[in-house]
Amino acid sequence: VQLLQYDRHRAGLGIGYATAKSSEAIARQPEARQISKNLILGCALAEATAIYGFLIGILLIFMN
Repeated sequence: VQLLQYDRHRAGLGIGYATAKSSEAIARQPEARQISKNLILGCALAEATAIYGFLIGILLIFMN
């Protein structure tokens, strides 16, 4: 169970890092609009990761 929690945190950190870098790119070059789309997509993926983790946790609780 601890291994699954570690993987979930690692995925969240990776998405957060990618989103942070796209935010940094927007700060360096504001006219690049494609980067802002990547930022919104990164935020959506971070939320989806949290929801998937929650659902898997609920399934593990009720499957036992």
